[in-house]
Amino acid sequence: MNIVQIVSSNQISGTTSQLLVLANRLREREHRVLVICPPGGWLPDRVREAGMECREVVMHGPLSPFAVPRIVKTARAFHAHILHTHLTRAAYLGHIAGRLAGLPVVSSVHVINRNPAYRFLPNRDPSIVAVSEYLRQWLIEHGVPPQRVRTVYNGTDFTEFPTLDPLEQRKVRRELGVPDDALLVGLFGQINAFKGSYLLVQAARRVLECYPSTYFVFVGAVQPQVEADLKALAKGYVEQLRFTGTRNDVRRLMAAMDVITLPSCYEACSMAIIEAMAVGKPVVATRAGGNPELVQDGETGLLIERTPEALAEALVEILADTSRRRRMGEAALQVAKARFASSVTAHQIEELYSRLVNSTAAQLSG
Repeated sequence: MNIVQIVSSNQISGTTSQLLVLANRLREREHRVLVICPPGGWLPDRVREAGMECREVVMHGPLSPFAVPRIVKTARAFHAHILHTHLTRAAYLGHIAGRLAGLPVVSSVHVINRNPAYRFLPNRDPSIVAVSEYLRQWLIEHGVPPQRVRTVYNGTDFTEFPTLDPLEQRKVRRELGVPDDALLVGLFGQINAFKGSYLLVQAARRVLECYPSTYFVFVGAVQPQVEADLKALAKGYVEQLRFTGTRNDVRRLMAAMDVITLPSCYEACSMAIIEAMAVGKPVVATRAGGNPELVQDGETGLLIERTPEALAEALVEILADTSRRRRMGEAALQVAKARFASSVTAHQIEELYSRLVNSTAAQLSG
């Protein structure tokens, strides 16, 4: 099958990371995959490095009206069987292009979006993929017919996850400028208020009272003013914070953490949580959105209310018991393998593609 993946972002995020994972898995299953995304940024190079075709198409600004004919032309030249869109702008463009090219379209919804697009986009049932049951129910409550939307969780590729031996663990700590015996708490994602960065810095004060050798590692893009504000908030313990910026070895850094936290306002199906579980780390996350579908409270991590006090209490609880941390991490790994492997995601998506492609062929032959 020839599959065109269309995404309206070119920056590193859970959505673009998941697109890469899915595209790679589909290609391994002997499908041809082509990615269409905005020019520049992080994604095009990653697609090409993975050995896949990429077409860069302007989807924003005054040139965006030309996106649809570009997508149609590309899909026809690729002899595409189906289009798969990610994010709302890509959904609009992809569905128009699909209608013009006579192709079925699948649209993945990765975040809550109050845009009415998914209620009115024409296509066959089911053609909308929600990345968590929470998000599926939200879409239904906001007007999407239940038969049009199904849940397919994000997945990750376990073959790419490193197991760090003690020597590599020490190497990571030295890169971060922390002692070999330091306890590391990691937050992975955009470093901002939404993801809970300020909350973690506030909680750090209480954690450090109990475990002074703890360091808090923020991995992800951060605006200079945000970093300055976080350091100002950490008055008296700013030396315990580490900001790495965007990294291409995120999984290696995850494997070096003792605990990973995501005290965000909301997550649909967090790739950071899934990848943390895949490297066998316990996760402290807020009871927000799809997080409770990923983290089994007390078994693979802890679910908390979104307050500095609750976050600090949970981190202290996990850091207090090395053997419990290990048991939680092992349990997290087993759950991730069973429920969030990219092979499971790709199989479910592949079944959906086949159903829609066969339905389209039957309609055309009829």
